[in-house]
Amino acid sequence: MASLQEQLMKSGLINKQKAQQVQTDKRRKAKQKKKKGSVEVSDMQISLNDQKQQNKQQDLDKNKATQAELALRAAHGKLIQMIAQHCEKNYQGEIDYHFTYSNKVKRIAVDSKTQKGLIRGELAICVLNEAFYLINKEAAAILAEIDPSVLVALHDKQEPLAAPEDDPYADFAIPDDLIW
Repeated sequence: MASLQEQLMKSGLINKQKAQQVQTDKRRKAKQKKKKGSVEVSDMQISLNDQKQQNKQQDLDKNKATQAELALRAAHGKLIQMIAQHCEKNYQGEIDYHFTYSNKVKRIAVDSKTQKGLIRGELAICVLNEAFYLINKEAAAILAEIDPSVLVALHDKQEPLAAPEDDPYADFAIPDDLIW
């Protein structure tokens, strides 16, 4: 069997020059498609690509949520570890030290050395699982960076305000701590 082109030439419908021109046009179009890379994408492929992108985005969101949860757990573990390492052990005494926690006045029985440390800001009170712990100032600063809600009481040393010159109570000392 001869090709369609040969059959058309035998029947006289086209001549040899016309057949060659059709072949060259066909080759040029094929080359242009290769150069341009214009491949027609079907609707099915477009929808599949969109679905892949949505799935990828959902996976990224889930991964971020999981990473955030792991970071939160790690921070909580670090809090527990720091409190266990830096908490003061022998502070019980006969003096009640009062502080506020969740709008309630709480108290801890401490000795005089610990009370002075709390007043000067050398010690701080922190809470974890409704239990109160005394820790030093440096550890309290690190805990406050991780989770400020853990820190209950830390006194910062502040410069006293300058009293006005005509203050009638300038000769009387103001106590730093009041025992309730």
